[in-house]
Amino acid sequence: MIIPVNRYLHLVQSKQVSFPYCVCVLIEGPERVLIDSGCSPEIAAELRGKGLDIVINTHFHWDHTRENENLGPVQVWCHSLDAPAIRSADNFMGRYGFKDFGAEDMGQMFLKYHGISDRPVHRELKDGEVLDLGKVSLRVIHTPGHTPGHSVLFDEYNGILLSGDIDLTAWGPWYLHICSDLDDYISSIEKCMDLKPRLVISGHKGIVEHNLEVRFLAYRDCILRKEEQILANLDQPRSLKELGALRMFYGAQNQYDDYIQFWEQQGVYLHLQRLKKHGLIKEEEKLYFRI
Repeated sequence: MIIPVNRYLHLVQSKQVSFPYCVCVLIEGPERVLIDSGCSPEIAAELRGKGLDIVINTHFHWDHTRENENLGPVQVWCHSLDAPAIRSADNFMGRYGFKDFGAEDMGQMFLKYHGISDRPVHRELKDGEVLDLGKVSLRVIHTPGHTPGHSVLFDEYNGILLSGDIDLTAWGPWYLHICSDLDDYISSIEKCMDLKPRLVISGHKGIVEHNLEVRFLAYRDCILRKEEQILANLDQPRSLKELGALRMFYGAQNQYDDYIQFWEQQGVYLHLQRLKKHGLIKEEEKLYFRI
């Protein structure tokens, strides 16, 4: 489904907008530009028929890059810090922590299931550069935390922020792999809020245009509430595995398979590293406890 936002911006939205899909944005101008390619194969075929020139990936995740190679002979652009994880499936797997946490077999299965392979990136974007796309200019704003190279795109003239996976969903920020950084994520959310956009196009929610400051703060505070929950459970020494089994992210309603367990543990691990850095907990013999 392609939905006009204004004369040049269109939402490209599959029936499902959560993983493995996302909300994409089509820009009609002298060149046709697609922001993220996490649409259904059917919509990808429709876009290919229209003719696309450029795909800009806000970050390397599969749900934002899945149709890159199925859109015709397009140029793919992405921030320089995330481009390696699109170019190399091995780099992609490493960023998800499969290697660091001794789960390479799971990583290979993940790559195979989703058909993730080495793919080209033709241009590496930098923070602050302005992309002149004819009818609209977008400023690249590096917003790390979700991934090292995650970037939002800001139409300053019209006050429209294409926010990628700073997505303002009720679920909150996703940072359940080793390449995420919680301090960066918090700073990036606040950076987006400080832009004072008139309208946000979220990668998993679509158009958000009311009470934006409140929404950004609530989204940021999801991280802080998880941290409080972890601290509350460190009244006695606990291992990473024990904390991961509390299912603070996906909850008891989701099937507890090996991947959910893996993501849960990595999310907890990042919180533990942040809490150690800020002097709130200690680790001894792989057990964590409050100071």
